[in-house]
Amino acid sequence: MTDKKRIAVIGGGISGLSALHFIRHRYSGSCHVKLYEKDSRLGGTIGTDRVEGFVSDWGSNGFLSKIPLTLQMVSELDLDDMLDPAYPSAERRFIYRNNKLHEIHASPPKFMRSKILSVSGRLRLAMEPLIPKKKDDTDESIFDFARRRIGREAAEHMIGPMVSGVFGGDARKLSLQSCFPLMVEMEREYGSLFKALIARKKAGSTGGPAGPSGRLTSFKNGLFTIIERLQGKYLDHIVSGCGVKKIHHENNIYRLEFDSGQPETFDSVICAAPAYAASDIVAGMDGDLSSILAEIPYTSISVVCSGYKKENIAHDLAGFGFLIPRNQNKRILGSIWTSSIFTGRAPEGMVQLRTMIGGATDEAAVNLSEGELADIVHRELTDIIGITGQPDYLRIFKWSRGIPQFTLGHPLRMAKLEKILEKYPGLFFTGNAYKGVSLNDCIVRSDDCVETLARLHKLNTST
Repeated sequence: MTDKKRIAVIGGGISGLSALHFIRHRYSGSCHVKLYEKDSRLGGTIGTDRVEGFVSDWGSNGFLSKIPLTLQMVSELDLDDMLDPAYPSAERRFIYRNNKLHEIHASPPKFMRSKILSVSGRLRLAMEPLIPKKKDDTDESIFDFARRRIGREAAEHMIGPMVSGVFGGDARKLSLQSCFPLMVEMEREYGSLFKALIARKKAGSTGGPAGPSGRLTSFKNGLFTIIERLQGKYLDHIVSGCGVKKIHHENNIYRLEFDSGQPETFDSVICAAPAYAASDIVAGMDGDLSSILAEIPYTSISVVCSGYKKENIAHDLAGFGFLIPRNQNKRILGSIWTSSIFTGRAPEGMVQLRTMIGGATDEAAVNLSEGELADIVHRELTDIIGITGQPDYLRIFKWSRGIPQFTLGHPLRMAKLEKILEKYPGLFFTGNAYKGVSLNDCIVRSDDCVETLARLHKLNTST
């Protein structure tokens, strides 16, 4: 057998760690692999505080159980018994409008009786099947698409909050094709979202315009559980506290320079660093590649986890939580009722709320002090769900560059990126900055990179 291929993974978030797992689990006999993480801890924006009986996630708090690959990896890590599916009651979700929480109903008759939209707004939404489909393939913002198909009011009070909740983004600036490609396909094929949903239901498909449905799932001790298991399993293949400064490429060999220590050479590199960090790493190798990566913007977001005595909250908190349209004179984007979603997130008699503030529509929020963030969140939650007394527990996580934004033109940027990478066989980019921001998206992209790498180097599967 020829010498084993040498592979480097840059970045110890879920994308880099899942790439490491797939390589070691499938191809350990035909390659050597090392993961380099500049920080002393792994996980990136995934982290979990476990304090005083509260379990608080730093960033993402779960994944949808709709992607077999993610569940397969969980099984390969022997974490099946740690899975924590959301309570069924978490299917209830709310929109805050006109000083009141309104439940979002999937049932058309119930939705048409709700007060989320005005009568005229509901009638305009019901006209969606009559709206002509888009005639060209130009990129379109999520807001413009929604306004065109279901009307301005629904776009502002339903789609806008949903986009801020998922991406921390501004629906007027984000690319529909990059964020919700299924919506583009549904309109193109059926001419109407409603018609597409009916056709998909008849065919046995589940889910909505944003994609297949799934049950929100985490782990019994928080999402960081999967990072801890990956770290423990592959400790011998991980070098933490070791940043990669530069990548050089010559004769299909990649030489990595580190913050300290001697350079090393590799046959392939999977870069799972954030796009802005990856841009710096490749700047000396290819200016065009660096520029494309630098064009991907990020937005800031702050997560405020607060714990209250259950008896001090008027609302029953039976549900997932709520989102707020940007025209409702509230600064928070919404709040998730964490202890109503997963087991063990708060001590007996207590509740935990997880509130988001900032994002692309309020970039200045990241500059607020922790005290200011806590005051805003407590004051606005008090107005919305009726709180008496101060929080007994508080954790605040601030991310200055927390979520990549797939702004208009993102599909073209990705096409340019793929074209440039044709010059660099064996170099791959994974993470949440390219085709999806969720944990599922990161794992799927890392799997794609590993399988392409395996074909390139003709790696043999492990027995």
